[in-house]
Amino acid sequence: MSIAMTAADVRHALLNLYSGPGWRLFFEVSNDTGTKANRWIDAVACGIWPSNGFEVIGIEIKVSRADWKREREEPEKAQALMRFCNRWYLACPDGLVKPDELPVSWGLLTVKDGKARTKVQAPKLEPEPLTSGFVMAILRHANALDMELVQRLVEERDAARQKSFDEALERTAARRVADVSQRADKALKVAERIKAITGDDIADWSFDDKALAAAYLLMKQGRVHETIGYGVETLPGLLVDLRRAQTALEGWMNLPALVDLRQEIAAADPDLKSRKGR
Repeated sequence: MSIAMTAADVRHALLNLYSGPGWRLFFEVSNDTGTKANRWIDAVACGIWPSNGFEVIGIEIKVSRADWKREREEPEKAQALMRFCNRWYLACPDGLVKPDELPVSWGLLTVKDGKARTKVQAPKLEPEPLTSGFVMAILRHANALDMELVQRLVEERDAARQKSFDEALERTAARRVADVSQRADKALKVAERIKAITGDDIADWSFDDKALAAAYLLMKQGRVHETIGYGVETLPGLLVDLRRAQTALEGWMNLPALVDLRQEIAAADPDLKSRKGR
């Protein structure tokens, strides 16, 4: 079920329509000030550049058929302010009022999806000279705040920021997923190579952290890992590297860390000494 459009929705759309630097928009403007004020117009758009003719445009906002019907039955209400305007518009939700329902001096602004557009161009009127009271009534609203409208603008700003944050978060997550996927592919290829060489599936392996670290340091120090790729013609070089690895192994076996490791293994397996003596 669609949500009915409110007057605040229409005002928001009008703000966007007259957001250019050549326009100023005021809401709830009266025909005069003080006790002389007896008629109000929902919005007045004032052109402040010569290019838009310094026009004063009156805008009535209607969001229901009943409200529009009452407006048509009391044309004198509009006339009290229309006499100062170069053009006069009805602003309403799209489809609420048909163009042929408009008085001949009115134009039509329709709002749909948060945007206002001119559906019927208002004819140019011959306004009376602006009175001091009407000008002051406009100026009194120069700094007026429509709190409902302000809240709408704040919500739009917050929504835009949230959308930007969500998009950045999605991009970061996508990069991390791609990185994890690449790493997983590399790890899988390494596992496949190990299985092809050893016949073992590393998924079935169990690791002792200390032993694994010691083995890594041993291979790195002894440069055993550099023997990968040797062929028959390079066996002499392989033998040299194996001797170097043997020397490194003998040195590493007497390091305190490995001595402690062997002692821990022996303590964990009481039968180790007896098996070594057999």
